[in-house]
Amino acid sequence: MPYIKLFMAPDGAGNLARVRGLLHSLSGSTIEKMLGAADIYDVPDLFRCVAEPTVSLAVIAITKAPPPYEKTPQLVVDKVFQSVYDCSEELLDQAAGRVNGSVEMPAHFPEDYERFKEIKEDEKLLSALYPKAIL
Repeated sequence: MPYIKLFMAPDGAGNLARVRGLLHSLSGSTIEKMLGAADIYDVPDLFRCVAEPTVSLAVIAITKAPPPYEKTPQLVVDKVFQSVYDCSEELLDQAAGRVNGSVEMPAHFPEDYERFKEIKEDEKLLSALYPKAIL
């Protein structure tokens, strides 16, 4: 995982296509294992590198819990939700539907997901009211 982190570092942004290519050549189960092994802070960057994200990958990503010492756990979780949402709003909805009520649902999930959905609705409303504003 540390070598992929180097490619995803801000100075390695040009290597994003290379990382996507490398991940694309891996099997789905290998990518699932990598995403499962990544800590929650790396999940957004790693998820964005997946060329064709699946619902099962999104489920792995959104069920990651921030560590107990995290001072801003909602911000960390929002970044994960945003990375999945950036791929596809439907993908996030499908993954959330699979997580809701399941055994693997983290305690923080329902509240954080509802809050994230409200933020997205607010953004849509604001962009409709102020189309030239940058959100």
